[in-house]
Amino acid sequence: MITNIRINKVEAERASDDFVGNMKFNINFDDVKANGDNVDVHFTFLTQYEGGNSSTAKEVGNLKIVGVISSKEEKKEIEEIKGAWDKNKTLPTGFAENVINVLNFECGAKGTLLAYAMAFPAPLPLSRAKLQDKSENPAA
Repeated sequence: MITNIRINKVEAERASDDFVGNMKFNINFDDVKANGDNVDVHFTFLTQYEGGNSSTAKEVGNLKIVGVISSKEEKKEIEEIKGAWDKNKTLPTGFAENVINVLNFECGAKGTLLAYAMAFPAPLPLSRAKLQDKSENPAA
């Protein structure tokens, strides 16, 4: 269960006054630490703003939010989370999906004020993330 989100750093840059025609979202998990029944996932939430059309897209600017999301978990889940992270630098699908959806909402909401100051559209992903294990989709 997610218990806290701490923002450690925010950055915004506007490289051009061009009209924003597209936004790209990226969430990186930078590190995972476990302490007792608590798991801390260090993350970077990045929104890239582009102008022009898809064939001539150019960077207009970006917003970056860096922080830590904390979750209280049972010992078995913590072992699974740490095992996946230590082995492949990934998170178990269900846990990752929950973290991504909470980060999309929280960083979108917090990033809206920052985006407004930079004259960017709000960084709001419109759909919930639904992840699938590679083992569930043999064609992937």
